[in-house]
Amino acid sequence: MIFDRILEDALGFIRRFLWWRSNQAESIKKPFTSMQVVHGEFGIISLVEGRDTPRAVRSWIYAPKRTDLNSTKSVIRKTSDDLHIYLDFLGPLPNSDSPRAKEERQARQLSRRSGEKVFTHRLQVLRASHFLNEHGFYDYDLIYWEDFDFYWPGGQTPELLARLAVDKLAYHCLNQADAFDIAPADWSALLQSIWQKIRA
Repeated sequence: MIFDRILEDALGFIRRFLWWRSNQAESIKKPFTSMQVVHGEFGIISLVEGRDTPRAVRSWIYAPKRTDLNSTKSVIRKTSDDLHIYLDFLGPLPNSDSPRAKEERQARQLSRRSGEKVFTHRLQVLRASHFLNEHGFYDYDLIYWEDFDFYWPGGQTPELLARLAVDKLAYHCLNQADAFDIAPADWSALLQSIWQKIRA
């Protein structure tokens, strides 16, 4: 259930943050550490790391610009939400050698050989509060999610192709006067269009 997943993510976020604060695990990144920031006309996108799930492949945060500058004054807009764009890996984790993971890999390979679509990644777009709430979490509202198959015979690895596709999706938000107006069906069509151009 979605509620169970949100609860697990929240507890994992607390665990990772406390570990980071106490320096008990140096290899664990601070939650939502910004790795790259790109400025656009209408907003800013930030590539972040530290989302507490081993399946996280790519995480972007789109923040609309909150000030209007003209020749005489700066007008501060009302604080609004951000968009979080998450790309997660589906299937067994690459570094897992458990019997169950091996069985699942074989089953997925057999399904692909028989012509079935095997989803490799999940894309989620969430509307999130710009600031943490009183409990130390973002307030989330799921806008859109869909599973995709980024396998392309003779091409790059699915993970590389998935990263490329979601990066282009995040950059697309910079050209939108209001990325929050993108409907769920439009997110799907947009990513399908990006995927077609990558394969062309």
